Amino acid sequence: MEGRGKLAVFSWIEFWPSGGWENQLWTDDPATDALVKSACRVSQAYSDALRVERFEGPCSSLRFSSHLHDDDAVQLQVSTGRHRDWEHGVVFVPEVVAELTAHDRARLVLDLIHGAVVELAPHRGWSLEAVERVRARVLAQDMEFVWTSPWKANPNRSMTARATFRVADDGFGRAVIEVRERTTEELIARSAPAVAYNSLSNFRASAKTLRWVDGTVQLVPRPGTPHGQVFVSLDPVLREIHSEPLVGRTDGARVSAARPEIVRAPYGSHVQDSTPGITVFHGFGVGLRAGCIPDIDGVGFAEKIALEMFDRLGSDEGGINKWVDGLPIEIVLEHHLPDQVEDFGTYGIRMRRTPKRVDIVVLRNASWCARGGVEEPLVRREMTQVVEQVMEALTTRTMKREKRR
Repeated sequence: MEGRGKLAVFSWIEFWPSGGWENQLWTDDPATDALVKSACRVSQAYSDALRVERFEGPCSSLRFSSHLHDDDAVQLQVSTGRHRDWEHGVVFVPEVVAELTAHDRARLVLDLIHGAVVELAPHRGWSLEAVERVRARVLAQDMEFVWTSPWKANPNRSMTARATFRVADDGFGRAVIEVRERTTEELIARSAPAVAYNSLSNFRASAKTLRWVDGTVQLVPRPGTPHGQVFVSLDPVLREIHSEPLVGRTDGARVSAARPEIVRAPYGSHVQDSTPGITVFHGFGVGLRAGCIPDIDGVGFAEKIALEMFDRLGSDEGGINKWVDGLPIEIVLEHHLPDQVEDFGTYGIRMRRTPKRVDIVVLRNASWCARGGVEEPLVRREMTQVVEQVMEALTTRTMKREKRR
């Protein structure tokens, strides 16, 4: 196939934001917050199952944004155009999603992911039979994602220990240390579950900290800033076996609301905000919570940037509108800490103009807002810098176009 070497292996599903602070909303409302947190375990499970099939396409990942709406049904929009960064999906979420049981919400997430992949399949040359096999694998493991480290022997090689990780319905992982007799393989000790991060890369990083220290086993569930000094210790001599963590099955006798229907709509048929032509999606990396940047003048950070961009474009600054040519502008703004950004690329800006819109991805250093309690002058400064960065990139593109003429 011509250009086959340029294709990526499609192997990653993500709902944005994919992380946030414990016991706090990751989004602006309970419904989308519940959806993205449940999506952490289901999307990890689906991603793991995808890797078996090795689908190839223009992008290695599919990213969903989610927005609250007043309809009773969940609306799914999928872009089947070809993108360089990631495949795009949009989900509009009714309030009832917050009232679903963890299992029903996980099933809803699975149906959304699978529906999007099925819609993409004929446009990417993927086998629908293979796509169905992916779904079957996820259902077979009850929509959970579990990963275990290799066993590690103690100094006298009488016992071995490992770490087991799961992703819970609250969006965070749970880490458990298990110890067994080396010869009989009898399980003799299991630690209580400890909160961990929610991605496979973080599970592997945590597993590397597993070690035997003076007869006990120690593990750092969340390596790196700010939790890297917190560890779990298990003494196998005590032979304590704590219950395995419940993941997604914590609803008890709760009666779930009816799982809403999923309806399809053309991608881009929605209106994200009241500013014509400009949409800003704002995401946060691991260790940051969605509400760490306060509103300015009662307006959210992303919307404020969109309004400022609209004013600047309205003045036709630098002749930018000649290059934009009336197309809608979609800006994906992400804030990541320095020790996390490498998972997404490098700080900077990427831009692409398609027949339908201008796609802009901006990765910014989140160190200024990592501790919370950010004061308004810092927010305004960051907003101004983001707008200037985007405007400068648009101006550069416009100048290059004019030179080619």
